[in-house]
Parts: sequence; structure tokens; C-alpha cells
Amino acid sequence: MFAPVEVIIYLVTLLGSLSIVSSAGAAGYLNSTFQRGFAGVSTQIVSSNFLLNYTNAESFIRACLGGEVGFTGYLFIFSMAALIITWVSNLIDYKQAIM
Repeated sequence: MFAPVEVIIYLVTLLGSLSIVSSAGAAGYLNSTFQRGFAGVSTQIVSSNFLLNYTNAESFIRACLGGEVGFTGYLFIFSMAALIITWVSNLIDYKQAIM
């Protein structure tokens, strides 16, 4: 069973890998489907393992979700959710991450 922190981290890394692969594909790199798939999966695995093992990020998100940071923690979680929703919307509408 995934904890909310793990779900947030996996969503962010999935969106990050999609953005990296789509940007590289638009620039002319990663021409084959295998190359795009391999690059996306490897990027997500490496970044999610890093963020799950990086205890400062994980403990801060857990503290925000647990209410230990107060109202500011909930505001941080809300803003992170809004960022993820905007990111997904940009990927769907424009087929790339807008930077």
C-alpha cells in the first residue's frame, strides 16, 4: 500500500520524466519508441529512488500532511497539488512541459 508521500513523489517523477522525454523528442533526440521508453523509465526510477531516499524531502512532506507544520504545511501541499494539476494539464494540452 502506498503512502500519500510516495504517491506524490511518484507523480512528480512521472511528470518530470514525461517532460524530459518529450523535450528531448521535440529536439530531435530519442527517435525510436524504445529509446523514448527506456529514457522515460530510467529517469523516473532514478529520480523516484533519489527522492524516496532523500529523507529531508520525505520528512517535510510527511510533516505537512500530518499537520506538524501548521497551516503553512497545508498551504504547501495545496500548492504542490495545484502545480501537479497544472503540469498534467500542460502535458495534455500542449504535449510538452511549458517552462
